[in-house]
Amino acid sequence: MNKKCLIIYSSFTNNTEKVAMRIKETFEKKGWTCDSFNVEKNIDVENPPFNYDDYDFICAGSAVIWALPSDKVVNVMRIQSRKTAYNKIVPGPKCGIVFATYGGAHLGPKEAEAALKLLEIEIEHLKFRCIGSFSCPGKYVNHDTPDWYHGDIRNRPNKDDLNRAAQFIEDKIQSKEVMAAA
Repeated sequence: MNKKCLIIYSSFTNNTEKVAMRIKETFEKKGWTCDSFNVEKNIDVENPPFNYDDYDFICAGSAVIWALPSDKVVNVMRIQSRKTAYNKIVPGPKCGIVFATYGGAHLGPKEAEAALKLLEIEIEHLKFRCIGSFSCPGKYVNHDTPDWYHGDIRNRPNKDDLNRAAQFIEDKIQSKEVMAAA
């Protein structure tokens, strides 16, 4: 049976898109069919061009904006999940992950935590069990930032960040949760 993955993401500066495309590439190398959508590019969040029920795995990602994900990526999940009654939700057996890119000038990775948690909640509202989160720095200024948490991030996400994203996905694809849901 062909397994299908959906990647939805918001990317303004191409940082999150770089991570999304590495995730897509990793799934495809493992034999999955993978669709990806940048929700910032003319996607009607109330009527997206995909149906969550058609997928075995979902990935949701965003740039971190003042500690939160993009409204569009949240809304494309939230609007769909709110079409059901307000009842207890038991996520699974289908799984998903969340990912983010962040500047982290002051506190580093901690600045992405709220965004990742909100994305996790929205994935679980769609009844996909969130089995992990990934984040890495992403450039958003064109000048050297030596006093920032990560130092100069003008070349981030870099090769090492993208390799870590790929390894993260490989580990998740091979996890007990995903194997049991297949």
